[in-house]
Amino acid sequence: MLKDLVKGIRKIITRPKKLVALSTARTSSGDFLLKKTDFGLVRVEFETVEKLAKRALSEVKELQEAELVVEKVNSNVTPMKILLTAILAEGYSAPGASQAADKIINAALKQALGEGFYVPVEVRVNQIVPVVAPKRRVR
Repeated sequence: MLKDLVKGIRKIITRPKKLVALSTARTSSGDFLLKKTDFGLVRVEFETVEKLAKRALSEVKELQEAELVVEKVNSNVTPMKILLTAILAEGYSAPGASQAADKIINAALKQALGEGFYVPVEVRVNQIVPVVAPKRRVR
């Protein structure tokens, strides 16, 4: 009987880890997701993800302007996605801008919320405009 118990415990311990989906919920303040950490569950509001993504987006030089929205999705991997509607600066490629936006946004989210946190970024380019040089300050 003790051998069976030890076998069962070893089976549980050595079992390969499965990808744990982040669960979401909705309260009066809005949608949020629960992220499991070593210290317990952390509640992350969609609005927080949106603010972090907007702040990170300022580093993408390929985009002149952008509107960003975090949307809830029915997915087993991630419960949200970021929709980015952008105006692309002339001379830059749309795929390059899309890749840069995804990389910078998810790096910022990873830094703020921890390892294993990824949100897909869907970029839609509405317009391509000439590069606007920053205005010089006259003293």
